[in-house]
Amino acid sequence: MGPKWQHGLELLRHHPEHVLEQHSEPGFHIACAYHPEVCRAPRILKSEHYVLAYYGNMYEDRWVHIDDSRVLARTLLDTFVERGPGGLMHLNGRYDIVVWDRHARVLHHIGDRFGANRHYLLKRPGALHLSCETKSLAPHLDRIEIDPAALASMLGFGFHLGDLTLLRDVRCLPNARQIRYRAEPDELTLDSYWAYPYGEPEPWHGTEAELGEALHEHLKRALARRMRGVNKILLPISGGLDSRTMAGLLASSDYSGEVLAYSYGQASSRDVRYGRAIARKLGYRHVAIPTPDDFVTRHIRDAAWFFDAEWSAELNWGPRFSHLHPSLGDTRGHVALSGMFGDLVLGEGAFVGAYRRLCGDDPQPLDTLLQAFIKCNLEYLPLAATRTLFQEAAADEAYDRLQEIVRTTLSPLKSQRPFFALNRSEFLHRQRRHTATVAQSLEYDRKAITPFLDRDVVDFATRIPYEHLTGKVLYKHMIRDHLPSVAAIPYGKTGLPLSHAPIRAALQWRLKKMLARFPGLAKRVHQNSSNFLFQDMITGQAGTFRALEGALDMLAPPLDLRKVRAHYDDMLSGTIRPADQIAAFLPPALFLMALQQRIQPTPALPRARDKTPGGQA
Repeated sequence: MGPKWQHGLELLRHHPEHVLEQHSEPGFHIACAYHPEVCRAPRILKSEHYVLAYYGNMYEDRWVHIDDSRVLARTLLDTFVERGPGGLMHLNGRYDIVVWDRHARVLHHIGDRFGANRHYLLKRPGALHLSCETKSLAPHLDRIEIDPAALASMLGFGFHLGDLTLLRDVRCLPNARQIRYRAEPDELTLDSYWAYPYGEPEPWHGTEAELGEALHEHLKRALARRMRGVNKILLPISGGLDSRTMAGLLASSDYSGEVLAYSYGQASSRDVRYGRAIARKLGYRHVAIPTPDDFVTRHIRDAAWFFDAEWSAELNWGPRFSHLHPSLGDTRGHVALSGMFGDLVLGEGAFVGAYRRLCGDDPQPLDTLLQAFIKCNLEYLPLAATRTLFQEAAADEAYDRLQEIVRTTLSPLKSQRPFFALNRSEFLHRQRRHTATVAQSLEYDRKAITPFLDRDVVDFATRIPYEHLTGKVLYKHMIRDHLPSVAAIPYGKTGLPLSHAPIRAALQWRLKKMLARFPGLAKRVHQNSSNFLFQDMITGQAGTFRALEGALDMLAPPLDLRKVRAHYDDMLSGTIRPADQIAAFLPPALFLMALQQRIQPTPALPRARDKTPGGQA
């Protein structure tokens, strides 16, 4: 192994409990790093003709009897030998599998449908580098250079579109990835074998009640697959549809182990109030974790480094660190049961109803879809405003590439109903790069499971009739009919339960009328119901933000430093509102600062526990 490979491993290995397995032979090196609570050893298997490594967990019914990781590795390799790469596609689980053909000198990499375990690629003449973190690829770059399109994407959307990463030439691999690399001719092929085919297969037949029952059965089986061997559950619960569904399914299952539920946010927020009510209804112990005043800045340096500046700083505390809060006690041995991805799988994600309001139900021109995607997915200021912060040449490159990425995604989908086209695009961009950070952050030190990404659940969901899918109609029907305990708890802004009663609609109508008439009351309700008050936090933490301002130097070029500093000051002073974009500037800057410090030869970081099956360490 060369010094660049070793340096990359040292950049990657930042958790003292992570296990590292390695194998090395001429022309091929592989390392598998994982937390022992997330994956069980061993993860690398060698035979005369092949080397196989895999990360993640499988939930295939045909392999349920396999309890030994070594036997599963052998089963995966036998499947590959018998059926080729196709035999490792569409498996039930979240996984990445690499097979090295030692004789033909061909590398195969197959990932699960959803790509929630992100991996990155760097192609150099005569070499292919793959990694689960961009930082470990940095030693193989000729120079560290910011990709202006990636930075523009983060400052606009709060995540990276497509295959963008902060480091130019490092690409994020797609979901359902299939890589084939032939070493001798230096030939790389990269494809995606599955792309959320909503709107393509024939819809299911049956009444809404019948389909709701079928959905419930699929979710029950999906949960049962993932609960085998689980004795302790950590249940993040907000009162939204996804987490209440997880709570309801768990309560109605035959699970008899420990459950620790928790919610985070200010005490008056809906997440805490509804989450506590659901937990009490089901008899689960519940802990409310208050949002700290410095929740954006408290872990900002660590989060920027750990997660390669892949997410903005307002996400640092809740998804990443709340499950380790001291008030929860020792959560080692707990498995996190997460509702991540549920909304989008079963109807609508972050933009409930917006796609239909903007585009209707008939196919639309590509430009109309493009504008709808940008309008809905944009997290911060308009792209035109952020564009002015870039140096001119970088601005042209960045925004042309962002438009092209979205156009390329939407172009083959424009003949579909806009809801299907835009929802699929949200899957391929926002959910894969933004929502998937929930799994990434939890599985840094705790195993996470979600029935919503079960293969059979998603296959069923892609065929839900349009009128039952949009607005999460069938999803809510399933909760009302089959999870009545959690349906009885207030939901959403109305504070009314999920029930069929006509009085619910009448109360909701009157509440909307009252809030429209008294905007001051509406504002107060919004403040009390929010998890945190972002503008107040910015004001309260202004000193910390100003102390970190020097890191912005790392972003020039491609940014115009004079304009960025003025923009940053305007956000802190309240001239620019909302000021939440400030949380997107610092992670890239702090990550690059840390990378610059570490990319030079330095003493080795604390090593993980090493398990090296043969080969060189």
